[in-house]
Amino acid sequence: MVLFAKNTDTIDYLAIARRAERLINHYLDLPVTIIGGEPSIKNKRYNTDSGEFEPWNNSGRHVAYELSPYDQTILLDSDYLIFDRNLLKILDTVRDYTIARHNHFVGNTPSPLMGKYSLPTLWATVVVFNKTSKSQMLFDLVARIERNFIYYWRLYNISALNFRNDFAFTIADNIINGYNQDIRNYLPWPIVSINKSIQRLSLKGQKFYLQIDDQGHVLPKQSIHVMSKEYLVSDELNQLIEAATNA
Repeated sequence: MVLFAKNTDTIDYLAIARRAERLINHYLDLPVTIIGGEPSIKNKRYNTDSGEFEPWNNSGRHVAYELSPYDQTILLDSDYLIFDRNLLKILDTVRDYTIARHNHFVGNTPSPLMGKYSLPTLWATVVVFNKTSKSQMLFDLVARIERNFIYYWRLYNISALNFRNDFAFTIADNIINGYNQDIRNYLPWPIVSINKSIQRLSLKGQKFYLQIDDQGHVLPKQSIHVMSKEYLVSDELNQLIEAATNA
């Protein structure tokens, strides 16, 4: 398992990765390698809590292939919280690599495309890969796309100017497959994302109880992609992790 954690002046991503590591150890019982380092490009992300843009050190994900000490690797965003064992099933079936294709957002439905006239977005939140020549080609292409993002941004009619690993992996996968899609490279279930500020998230038995935007949601217990960095460093999440790992 590989996680990236590059701190900014406002967010302690290493602390977030350490919390994610506790859940990985409990549910998947896999070793975890956390990769830090300095960003190679300046970037910004939208803060779901403050509603403002802030620094974001999301570059350099392509080094996961070279730096991973494992023959078979699960590469996760540090804000993807593991609450089930489903990813272990992928380890038995992946040929070269697998990327999350579908993303269910709780409470809203953003466009699934990189731009109005572009490709469906793949989600680098979850990437599983073996060390094969095709996987190495994928990560080499991700590096090239990052270095020349403005060119690929124009070529693929991407709406957001910010570099995102989601875009880089989407384009790299498209190129490798002859400017087409191969569904065998994709995670067979959707990941679940919460991209709003969280008022409350609790776990009772096999269900999550979530409150966002004064709306209540009940979700089956599963791994979740939490984009609220404020929640990810909160005492509330720590209590949730304690409850889940001690249940």
